[in-house]
Amino acid sequence: MSEGLRQQISARLAKPRRVFVTPGGGEFEAWCRDLPGTAVELVVSARALHELVVEPGLPLADLDAVQAYAQQQFAHYFGAAAQRFAIAPWRLGEAAGASALHGLDLAALRTQAEAARVRLAAVRPAWSAWLASLPAATRAGTGRVVWHEGEIAVVIQLDRGRVTGVQSRRVQQLAELGGDAPLAVGTPADELIPQPGPATPEPDFLPRSGRSPLAWPLAATGALVLATAAWSAIDSHRALDVAQAARDRVATLRPAPTPKPAVRSARTEPAENRAAIEARALLAMPWEPLLARVETAGAEAKTIAWLGLEASASRGELRLEGLTPDKLLALQLAEQLGTTPGWRQVVLSRFSAAEAGLVGQRFEINARVATGGGS
Repeated sequence: MSEGLRQQISARLAKPRRVFVTPGGGEFEAWCRDLPGTAVELVVSARALHELVVEPGLPLADLDAVQAYAQQQFAHYFGAAAQRFAIAPWRLGEAAGASALHGLDLAALRTQAEAARVRLAAVRPAWSAWLASLPAATRAGTGRVVWHEGEIAVVIQLDRGRVTGVQSRRVQQLAELGGDAPLAVGTPADELIPQPGPATPEPDFLPRSGRSPLAWPLAATGALVLATAAWSAIDSHRALDVAQAARDRVATLRPAPTPKPAVRSARTEPAENRAAIEARALLAMPWEPLLARVETAGAEAKTIAWLGLEASASRGELRLEGLTPDKLLALQLAEQLGTTPGWRQVVLSRFSAAEAGLVGQRFEINARVATGGGS
């Protein structure tokens, strides 16, 4: 396997690391050079952003409508320069808003990541990542929380956990806001680890798709299974060709032995044949309905975070790994999958504390599933 392909696979499987980027983005370019084949979530400095909160009551049905409205508003305030802004809309209940990226070239960031085979998982405002890292009690409160970067601050107004305002301010202007002291103040030095609690805005400057966020890690994992299987099949066929050529050359140098009846079982099947058979079986598995069901069940649980998927087509077995803040959710998920046609013997096989750097409880679900071969 080539080094480039290894890095691509590694990037697909890697847990994204957070990198704080400021106007210009030079730190990210250097990071890509040093760590190819990894995954990253970019956390964008407030100095590279403009913020907008939509007035209550406007008929904006979805994120596309919020984005279109935000583009009009940014164009009104910033003129022709706003045409170059990348827009990240967000919607949370009745509240909606958008961030505009003006101090960084999103296309250049994506090109740098692609060149280094770095998977760009998200490009988010720093204030949104910080807000999600606050304790549940703070996020459920009423008052201001302030993200502070040097002379710039982002003031987020909360009303019993609902975000009702997001404003970029000069630090010297904070005194003009008056009122009580902020509920929390954050800086780029804070450890931005998501915490359970009330939902928070999740603006992302990467292009949206019509699929659920849960679908992409699962689809990527499934694609990796198929790609790895296909690669193994190619290697196996090459090995078979080489072995057959060698046997043919040896056969011409010695008399053929008297043929004896032979019985071949799965145990005596050459390893390269077994790998090729498994590869073909994996390619034939009904991945779309399998992944769609896992996606749907996980979406209902909301707080499930998927870590990986392994499959054995020859045995009709599937293993899912994920994170959850509550063991009951994992049990409910296993029960839901167990009622799905084609799924059987669904068992929550492992439940343990997550490793350092991960939030929640790690779990594994093992299941028998129908394959393309009818097993």
